[in-house]
Amino acid sequence: MLALNACGSSSQSGGSSAKDGIPVGFLNQGQGAAALPNAGAGAPAAVSYLNENGGINGKKINLITCDTDGTPATSVACANRFVQEKVAVVIQGIDLGSDSAVPILAGANIPLVGHTAFGPVQSNSSSAFFFGAAPGAYTAGPAVVVSKNMGLKSLAFTNIDAPPARAYTKIALEPVAKALGLGLDVSYYPAAAPNYSSVMASLLAKRPDAVLIIGPEQVCTGMLQAAKNLGYQGKILAGSCSAFIKADPASAEGVFTASDLYQAGDDKVPADKKAELAIYDTAMAKNEKYKDGFSQNSFSAMMDLGAVLKSTNGDYSSSAILTALRNIRGMSSFMGQTLNCDGKQWPGEKAICGSGLIEYQVKDGRLSNFTNGFVDPSKYLG
Repeated sequence: MLALNACGSSSQSGGSSAKDGIPVGFLNQGQGAAALPNAGAGAPAAVSYLNENGGINGKKINLITCDTDGTPATSVACANRFVQEKVAVVIQGIDLGSDSAVPILAGANIPLVGHTAFGPVQSNSSSAFFFGAAPGAYTAGPAVVVSKNMGLKSLAFTNIDAPPARAYTKIALEPVAKALGLGLDVSYYPAAAPNYSSVMASLLAKRPDAVLIIGPEQVCTGMLQAAKNLGYQGKILAGSCSAFIKADPASAEGVFTASDLYQAGDDKVPADKKAELAIYDTAMAKNEKYKDGFSQNSFSAMMDLGAVLKSTNGDYSSSAILTALRNIRGMSSFMGQTLNCDGKQWPGEKAICGSGLIEYQVKDGRLSNFTNGFVDPSKYLG
């Protein structure tokens, strides 16, 4: 029953069967209280774009989707299904329980790729590769910006109450804050129905110089609205969220958000990345309501995987893909930074292929590049 529930919404897309296409598994937290359909929309849109534009050296991608609810049990069920389906590689959107899937996939020699890692097992797996910054960078990076770019002295931080979130606070945010001499107050909110006003009031009680919120889009929007209602006038950094800009423009103005991908409207975007942003915009036109930072992440990861697949000279076996992934050096990520999958991009996390973040600020309803390029917080981790 558990396996059926985990994969009940599974689907295949890409315009080809497993027999004549390249079977790629797609793991995403698409069910339950913490469902993330936005992350689930990006990768399929990228597959459609790739398949409609020549595929992978003429061969189409067959995307096999399996939704989880963020629990280890559902991730295990999906991993077992991917092994049974004999997928060549698995791409992850967001799945907080996916560490439990890694041993199963690795045992079948199936590489796991994605934009962001969601647990210590996958972060250190020799068969996992992540094309975005380390999860810890999204807590450590804003801390660097608050201290170095804003010159502030204290930060209040809140994140979803989940083991990976607590782990990255310990291994990334707290050491960086200590190295910078930045005062830090940490709290966590429940995954199901958090009380935004209560959480925000607690954050503001100690009068911090800045507030950092990490969470899904609806959490960022709810927290920002609560801060506005409470009359908070200080700096707010809304993790990697972006949907709050359209959801509540009044609350969004002046808010900061981080990304390891270039954003539309950024006047400092290189020409090649501007063209890639245009491709993303066009490809997501049919799923505009799901278009945000999370969909952009999974779209970028799928496009990066497409580039890797094209480099295997027609061998789309798991072993050939694994070799190609391990050999990534100086690869330009789609809409993002240069990737090196050499195990040296983030301390203690060899699966991470990039470390930089751009901090943006909302000005007149648009994102302005506040840090003038990528900030690398890894150097503050020793």
